[in-house]
This record gives sequence, structure tokens and C-alpha cells, in this order.
Amino acid sequence: MNLLEALLRIQDEQDAGLAFRYSCRGAVCGSCAMRVNGKDVLACRTHVEDLLEKSTLIEPLALFPVIRDLIVDMSAFFDHYREIEPYLQGKPVSPHAEYSMEEEKRKEIDPYINCILCGICFGTCPAFEKDSDFLGPAMLAKAYRFLVDPRDRRNEQILKAVNHQQGVWGCKTVFNCVKVCPKQVLPTHGIVKMRGKILRYRIRHRFS
Repeated sequence: MNLLEALLRIQDEQDAGLAFRYSCRGAVCGSCAMRVNGKDVLACRTHVEDLLEKSTLIEPLALFPVIRDLIVDMSAFFDHYREIEPYLQGKPVSPHAEYSMEEEKRKEIDPYINCILCGICFGTCPAFEKDSDFLGPAMLAKAYRFLVDPRDRRNEQILKAVNHQQGVWGCKTVFNCVKVCPKQVLPTHGIVKMRGKILRYRIRHRFS
């Protein structure tokens, strides 16, 4: 039995008013993120058997306003998501041609596609804890995903959108987001690479 199943059973048999989010039950939607014994996890991937040896504390995700029980208000999270326009804005291409991508580029993008917007990375991010306007690990990972996609036309636009203290320069590079991500996304790696691209862009345009 996983923790989500246990919560559903508690809701059915003991406390009908217990509130929590869930949808897919298969670690795809990210809805069931919560804090268990001080660690942010997906309830659908947390085995009850691993929690039986000691008392268990189940809490809502940290750093988000609590609506009720285990449900948090993720409005700021999705406001930041919309801000970075997380969709492909393709370069012009002939109607008789296809977008092409080298295998190495696809491999570079792959880890960043896996983000399920669960918010776990925000719950452990010291930069977001200090400044709620910080775009956050998931959003900066999304920005990097489109920055390195050779089909997207927004290279300079994306760099400008993250080139500020609430963007890549606000990250503390402690790699908490990398450690806790249930889908092995690497936000800090993308943030560091975007910093390098911004610095190279500044040097190139200053001396060109």
C-alpha cells in the first residue's frame, strides 16, 4: 500500500473531511505532493511499509499558503509558470519541410521535459523561501528546456526573461531541487548553464 491509498482509506473509513489532492495515482500529475517526516514526496510513490517503524508526521508542502489539511495554494507557482511561456515557439520553416533535431540536442533536453509541476522543488528551495517572487527551480528548468531546443526561436528573449535577481541570479545553487525531484529533473544544472550563456552573451556584445 502506498501513502495515497492509505489516505484514501482514512478518508473513506475514519475522516470524510480529510482534504488532499490527487489525480493519476501514477506519479504523472504531481498532485499528491506533500511533506512526510520532513521530506517532500509524492504520496503515490511513498510506501506505507517504510513508515511503520516510527511515528509519521504528514504535512502540506512547505513554503506555500495552506488552504486546508494537505492542500496548498499554488497560485504563485503557476503564475511563474505562465510568466516564462512554457511552450514551443518555433522558428519559421517551410510547409514542405520538418523541424530537425540532432540526437545530442534531444538528449540534452530530455531530463527537463520530465517535470510534472508537483511543486516539491519549491518546497525545499532556500531562494523561494527568502523571496516568493523568485521564479523557482521548475520554471527555470522549463526556460532552459526551450532555450536549448534548436526549434525554438526565443534564445535572446529567454535569456533576458531570466536575467535578474528573481531569475537565475537568485538561485543559491545548493542543489536541493535536484536532490528531491521525483522525476530526476536537474534545475540547478540548467540554471548554471543559463548563467554561463548570459555572461558569454554580455562579453560578445560588449566587444563586438
